[in-house]
Amino acid sequence: MHCMIKKSNHFSSKIFDSFVKQIYLRNFSASSSPSDGDSNVPTKTNDDDDKKKLTKQRKKPEPRKIVVIKDHGNVLGTGKKDDDDDAAVNIGADGVPYNPVNDPHYSNSYMMYKYPQYFTKNIGFTRAKNIVKEDISLLLDGRIHKTREEIGCPNHVDVCVFGGGIIGTAIAYFLKEKAPFGLKIAVIEKDPSFTRCSTALSTGGLRQQFSLEENILMAQYSSEFIRNARKHLSILDGEPPDLSYHPQGFLTLADESQAEQLIRNHQKQIEMGTLVELYTAERIKEKFPMINTDGIVLGSYGVQNEGWFDPLALLVAFKAKAQFFGVEFVHAEILDFNFKNDYHYEKTTCNYVVVREPDGNVRHVEFGLGVIATGYESHKIAKLLGYGEDVDDWRSVVNFPIEPRKRYVYAFNSKDGPGLNFPFLIDTSGTYCRREGLGGNFICGRSPSNDEEPDVDTLDVDYSYFDRRVQPMLKNRIESFDMTDMKIKGAWAGYIDYNRIDQTPLIGQDPFFKNLIWATGFGGLGVQMSPAIGRAIMEFLLYQDYKTIDLRAFNWERLFNNKPLKEVYQY
Repeated sequence: MHCMIKKSNHFSSKIFDSFVKQIYLRNFSASSSPSDGDSNVPTKTNDDDDKKKLTKQRKKPEPRKIVVIKDHGNVLGTGKKDDDDDAAVNIGADGVPYNPVNDPHYSNSYMMYKYPQYFTKNIGFTRAKNIVKEDISLLLDGRIHKTREEIGCPNHVDVCVFGGGIIGTAIAYFLKEKAPFGLKIAVIEKDPSFTRCSTALSTGGLRQQFSLEENILMAQYSSEFIRNARKHLSILDGEPPDLSYHPQGFLTLADESQAEQLIRNHQKQIEMGTLVELYTAERIKEKFPMINTDGIVLGSYGVQNEGWFDPLALLVAFKAKAQFFGVEFVHAEILDFNFKNDYHYEKTTCNYVVVREPDGNVRHVEFGLGVIATGYESHKIAKLLGYGEDVDDWRSVVNFPIEPRKRYVYAFNSKDGPGLNFPFLIDTSGTYCRREGLGGNFICGRSPSNDEEPDVDTLDVDYSYFDRRVQPMLKNRIESFDMTDMKIKGAWAGYIDYNRIDQTPLIGQDPFFKNLIWATGFGGLGVQMSPAIGRAIMEFLLYQDYKTIDLRAFNWERLFNNKPLKEVYQY
């Protein structure tokens, strides 16, 4: 076999295509049998010369009911099937249904779902051809018996996830769980040790007290998933994951200027089924005697499904289960993207990513669908895609809104500090504090104002910020902190993917490259929202619509229409 396929001038691409086609058609015909609804199923027939020929049996399809598909924002414009299970088809301005050649709405990756009668065989042949090409490449390079980590980047995948943090890994997990055999998925991450990853540097808070319905619903599902992670993420013959989940409610305090908004948030949360209680200052003092209620009007306390956990343990569990399902995790840095024109689409599509492996090798990976989950480095990916760059279309005027912001977390000890009853406290100033285990250990922090935003070039910690902005607020709010010295034991800094327009996520289809999906801009909430985001992107890719939680409000359209979507009371 090796002699037959060794590199030579005689082994032309035409011969290779014919070779792969024969393999594909034989396997296709052997594993399929013609049925009444099949139009492209090849069958074997014998002629008088005893030679086997592949022929196609074509049956005139029955008339299909035309259903006008309404465009819902930026969600691919797909429709739903009627009760009679007739397929939905887009209709052009002239009243003629679109076909795969003239439909301007979809790139090739989506056409296989929309027009399977046209594309099933062709896409199957293309994937078979790519698989054989990669196997031959591995054989010629002597890598056929190496592990995936030793092989490195695959040549092609169906879905490529850019970013191996908790959002990207959760997306890969949910995709592979839903389609374990139908999709080849790769996750590209340049820092598999997660030393600078936002996930590893997070405080791991889990709360449901939001003002937007989408955030409340995502928090509810994520809370259920995280609390039952041992069931969802356990691996056969492996130790169940331990996320060190600590159930404890968030206590959000409000002064006179904030009380009205807190009441509105509380009403919305109750309508959505969240178990929260609204406390007066007297009730807060009764339940949490360690808190100084001077200046406090109301407080919102999460009775159930709130607390904190180990975010790195969740990331490791997601990755282990995704690898168990067959997801490939690639250690490489994204350098650039290559674009191509599709004959049935008026724009270019992004189907090739250029990456550099740790040994310096530069590789090209072809993909059908791409998911951008690069967190605080999303602005770099946007630049590679031409946003805000010198290109000859409207991308040049787009000021990409996601940027890195640095946040500090301080750990201190207070021997006379609060005990087990101490909630995850959010002060009126935005200062937060919670227990870290037992023995009087606590962690705390505060988001700076715009004029105090620290430099993001390094992860250096500004300890003076604790002395100026954090410690005075805590000593004023927690009486036992004022009676003893708060001794700092350590601190760290981490990045968040901050949306400077409205501080809410950017989720959905790219407005220019129709085969790219964005999932970024979570502003520090990505860790706790990761299960819900992973499930939502899975639904979007496989069904071209959200089936459980509708996240269309987070797409690009709100930015272009100057309609920011604010989350009120987000620390």
